[in-house]
Amino acid sequence: MPKIDITVSEDLKQLLEELSLDSGQTLSSLAADCLKVGAYAEVESRNKVEVYRKTRKQRMERELQEKSQENK
Repeated sequence: MPKIDITVSEDLKQLLEELSLDSGQTLSSLAADCLKVGAYAEVESRNKVEVYRKTRKQRMERELQEKSQENK
């Protein structure tokens, strides 16, 4: 499995160590799980924003078209 190095705050390191002890997972395994969950959440969030913007743009274009047709 590939490895990466990251730098985290002391508070986050402490929290991860506590969670690792409580869960029985290694620190590395727990951090990998947290990164995976966070990465998927980030993708989902960005997709929601993208869908919102696309829908908004379509709505605005439709409204502009409707107004244009009303003025004819």
